[in-house]
Amino acid sequence: MVAGGGVFAKGGVGVARKRWADASTWEGDGLRREVFFFESRGTLLYGSLFAATEVSRPFGVLCCNSWGVEADRSDPLQRAVALAMARLGGAGLVFHCPGHGDSYGDLAAVELEDLSQAACDAVAEAKRRLPGVEWMLAGFMLGASVAALARPRVGARRLLLVQPALRPGSYFRWLRRAAKTMPLRFSVAQGLAHGYPIPCGILAAATEADELAEHAFAKGGAATAIRYAESAGPPPGPLPERCELIEVPGRWRFGSREDPDLASEAAGWLDRVTRDDER
Repeated sequence: MVAGGGVFAKGGVGVARKRWADASTWEGDGLRREVFFFESRGTLLYGSLFAATEVSRPFGVLCCNSWGVEADRSDPLQRAVALAMARLGGAGLVFHCPGHGDSYGDLAAVELEDLSQAACDAVAEAKRRLPGVEWMLAGFMLGASVAALARPRVGARRLLLVQPALRPGSYFRWLRRAAKTMPLRFSVAQGLAHGYPIPCGILAAATEADELAEHAFAKGGAATAIRYAESAGPPPGPLPERCELIEVPGRWRFGSREDPDLASEAAGWLDRVTRDDER
């Protein structure tokens, strides 16, 4: 690399970091985009921030993603929700959990505590970058359980559950079973589902993981769930007692892409709750 005459050859690491910082932000059309890494339990995680250039509605939404192939396929949905909040005059942050996407870490070794702490640290980083913004949590599929576990620790008043899987242990049990029926048999290798490792710690303590999530939902306060009226995927689990349900006509399938109907309904919810809070 040095012999090639790149940034390390002439200016050293400092210049490289400056060029990365210059390239990691963009502003235009009233929006600011920023990508960065932040630390959680000694691991660097990837964050992607959408924000209004001039914040007029001081609210933000942190998007907690799902797992494996479902996290990859639902990434456009999460970015659409984060962007919607930014266009409303606030901010949205998407991050990758440990071991997934552009984040560092071992996906197979991740525990439920790692996932919930990552969400807490993402909120802390968002607050550091945008002081004065109140952050709410949005969980997508498996991320709904992660958001619920993180909610009391970050003091979020509002929780949005998008096509939620409310029992993380049962989710991974279903994922292991379902992967074995796939035509291309991506899951032949032990411990993999659709090409992604299943976290052995969460799977081994599946019942306890379900109970932790159920307790978090029961104690966490009011929430809103947005989901399709029909579903072909993991069993979602019962909704919490104090949970508003918004059903979208149609059918959701595991690993589907974009889901504009869910994105539109989530954007409308963000508009309503943040507009009401401003009054």
